[in-house]
Amino acid sequence: MHSDTIKQQLIALEQLLVQPATRLSAELLDRYLADDFYEIAATGRCFGKADVLERLPTETPPVITQQDFDCRVLADGLAQLTYRATIQRAENQSPSYSVRSSIWRFDGENWQMIFHQGTACNPF
Repeated sequence: MHSDTIKQQLIALEQLLVQPATRLSAELLDRYLADDFYEIAATGRCFGKADVLERLPTETPPVITQQDFDCRVLADGLAQLTYRATIQRAENQSPSYSVRSSIWRFDGENWQMIFHQGTACNPF
């Protein structure tokens, strides 16, 4: 698979994952997150897939905008997508900013996220 094709597919998946309909659906989250998924949040907290499936559908989804995507193929069927995100939560007046990194694995049919990390940063 060509790296530009992979990049476009992973950008589409990242954009899908921040949509309220996806964040509120344990079924959709289960589809896009691998069973061995692991996240290090911008707060420093760590989560596995079960934590995400339990927590996200109960939260008020924030408004997340993403920009400056970059993709690198790490190995056959394994790629890293990086980008910057602005997150506006309903309970906060000011948005938060982070640099994000996701690792995606292709199982021959579908891409699934296996790792995600958000690192807080200054506004951009």
